[in-house]
Amino acid sequence: MHFLTDLKMDVALKNLIDALRTASTQLDESNVEEVLHDTEKLPDKKVAELASEALDLLDELRLKLEPRQLILADHFLGYMNTKALCAVVEFNIPDILLEGPKTIEELARASQAREDRLGQVMRAMRNNGIFSYDAQKKTYRNNSTSTLLLKDHWTQWRNWVDLYGNEFYDMARGIQQSCRSDAVRSPAQINYDTDDSMFKYFTERGWVPKLHKTLSGGAVAQAPGIVEDYPWHEVASKTVLDVGGGGGGLIASLLRAYPEMIGGVFDMPHVIEQAKANFHDKEGVYADVGSRVPPENLISGDFMVEVPSFEVYTLKWCLHDWNDEKATLILKTIRRAIRESEDSRLVVLECVLKDGHTGRMSRYGDMNMMVAVSGQERDEEQWRQLAKASGWQLTKIFPLRNAWPCAIEFRPF
Repeated sequence: MHFLTDLKMDVALKNLIDALRTASTQLDESNVEEVLHDTEKLPDKKVAELASEALDLLDELRLKLEPRQLILADHFLGYMNTKALCAVVEFNIPDILLEGPKTIEELARASQAREDRLGQVMRAMRNNGIFSYDAQKKTYRNNSTSTLLLKDHWTQWRNWVDLYGNEFYDMARGIQQSCRSDAVRSPAQINYDTDDSMFKYFTERGWVPKLHKTLSGGAVAQAPGIVEDYPWHEVASKTVLDVGGGGGGLIASLLRAYPEMIGGVFDMPHVIEQAKANFHDKEGVYADVGSRVPPENLISGDFMVEVPSFEVYTLKWCLHDWNDEKATLILKTIRRAIRESEDSRLVVLECVLKDGHTGRMSRYGDMNMMVAVSGQERDEEQWRQLAKASGWQLTKIFPLRNAWPCAIEFRPF
C-alpha cells in the first residue's frame, strides 16, 4: 500500500513538473513580462485576475511540498532580505545599472561598496526576483522589479524600502512584548519606550517629512488602479468630498480623470492649509485642477463630531487607525450628513483581509497598523458588521489593480 501511494505521488509530481515547464514556456512566448509587469501602466484586468488565481494555487502547492524547516527559516531569517534590500537602495544600485549591465566588481567600484559583501547581497536579491543576472557574462542589469527602486521612478517605492526597512523595522521589535495579556502600549511604543503617539514621536525627531514623502509616493503609485477599477463614472458629474483627505492627492487623481467632477477635502486645520496651497498656489502640485476645488470645499473639522453635507464621500486609509467603536462613530457621522439620492455613496478605500498568497499585503498592512498605532485591517465580514452598525449597506467590494486597498462601496441603508 505504501509503495502504491509513493508511486501515485511520483506520477503526480512528474506531471506537475511537466505542466509547469509547459506553462512557463507558453507565458514567455506570450510576453508575460510586458503584459503583467510594465512599470508604466496597469496590467490587463482579466490577465491580472488569472495571474492572481494561479499564484494562490502555486503557493498552496509550495506549502504542501516545501520542507517544514525551510518554511520556518524563511521567517526567522527573513530580516536578511529586508536589510539587503535597504543596502541596494542606499548604494543606489538600480540607478547605477541605468548605464547598462555591470559585473559585481564594476558595481562595487561605482557605488563605493565592498565587492565581496555586495556580491552576497546581490545574489540574494537576484534569487528573489530583484535584478536580472547573466551567468555567462556575470553581469547584473535592472528588471521590472528593480526599476521600481530608481530615484526618479514615478512610483517612488524606494522610499518605502527606506522607511519600512529602518524605522518600522525597529518598531516591530516590540511585537512579542505587545502580545502579553497585560500589554497596553503598541509595539512601536514598547520599542521606543514612550507613551507618546507615533505621530508625536516622529514629529519630535524630525521624521514626519520622511513619513509623508513615503505615504504620498505610495498614493501616487497606487492611484491608477484606484481611478480605473471603481466605477467613478457613475458620479463623474458630482461633487466628491474626501474625508480625511490629507493634501488632496486622491481628489486630484479623480479630477484629472473626470473633467466634470468637482472636489473637496475635509481634514484637520493644519492639513487643510496644506491642501489650500496644493490646489490654489500658482506652483501648487495640484494647481492644474485647482479651479474645480472651490475654497469653500476645503473644510477643516473633526470627523468624529461632524462633517459637511455632500452626496458622495470618499474615506481612504482612515478607519484602520481606529477600533470598531471609533470606526463606527466616524461612519455614523458621515451617514448623518449625507444628502440622499440614488447616487449617494461612501467609497471606503482600505484593505480587505484575505487569506492566500495574493492576500499577503492586507496581512502586512494589518500587522503594520498594529505595530504603529494599535490599529487593524478588517475582513469582509467585519466590514459588513461595521456598515450595518452605522446605518450603511455594503453593496460591493472592488479589487484594484496594483493597489493595496479595495474600494468598498457603502450606500445609505
